[in-house]
Amino acid sequence: MILVFMLYLLFASTFTIGKAALAYVSPFLFTGIRMVLAGSMLLSYAYFSSRKKNIFSRRDLLLFAQIIVFHIFCSYTLEFWALGYVTSAKACLLYNLSPFITALFSFFLFAEQLRFRQISGLIVGFLGFIPILIAQTPLEQITWHIGFLSWPEIALIFSVTSSAYGWMIMKKLVARGYSFIFINGIGMAGGGVLALGLSCIIEGFPALKQAPVVIPWLADSYGVFIENLAMLGMYTFTIILIANIIGYNLYAHLLSKYSATFLSFAGFVTPLFAALLGWIFLGEIVTWHFFATIVFVICGLCLFHEKQEIEIEEKGL
Repeated sequence: MILVFMLYLLFASTFTIGKAALAYVSPFLFTGIRMVLAGSMLLSYAYFSSRKKNIFSRRDLLLFAQIIVFHIFCSYTLEFWALGYVTSAKACLLYNLSPFITALFSFFLFAEQLRFRQISGLIVGFLGFIPILIAQTPLEQITWHIGFLSWPEIALIFSVTSSAYGWMIMKKLVARGYSFIFINGIGMAGGGVLALGLSCIIEGFPALKQAPVVIPWLADSYGVFIENLAMLGMYTFTIILIANIIGYNLYAHLLSKYSATFLSFAGFVTPLFAALLGWIFLGEIVTWHFFATIVFVICGLCLFHEKQEIEIEEKGL
């Protein structure tokens, strides 16, 4: 059980670390650097650790292209752009839209049937996000809006939707015999290259910022730019280690010991950890809207997953 909480603490920290890194670099450039490095590491590991060399079939080219575009490029560029305006806790909490969006994809794309209780769970879950969407930071308030939704919130919703669709494509590729590490390596490397291209077009190159000095002796000895670059390197390496290497592998390990339903519910400690870390390290304020959304969404998931739990009990599993 300790490993479960450790997993979600690590995942929560990526939102805090990512937001801190944006003080040194623009969002698209940071996404590109992170993904190219992480993808290269994963592909190198897949190449040297497997006797069977991973080469994807031409018939799967479109699926890998969707992994690159939706699972990595769209989801991460939109997320890190939005993190420049919203709190890390809010971004983390909005990612809990994922199971509801996945259910809608399954309903519309694969004609999976939904019972009345599941539909009720979806409605409660979606309505539960209204409080956190209404509560906006000063930076959000100065951006464009569509109704009560700010552009950063819309970007996050599209990010979560893109990620959920990407996981469905990932499942297809795994079923066709590709390793999880190889698929992620291709997706991250390709998505990272696209993000670097977007950065050059929109942000200019290099899109680095001058941030407050954190290590005075390094700045005094080598200059503020070198100190800022060192901090950016530390944040980038840390988030790659936590999210791209430890997090994915630890989640796969825990899936062999716990049910996917249990891990889904346990994931609701992630925004709580993100709120705590954001308050400690970034000085972010957490309002009642945050906790109200958590309560509503947990209720929605309880309704939605009840059918699955009943089926498991009936089968004696």
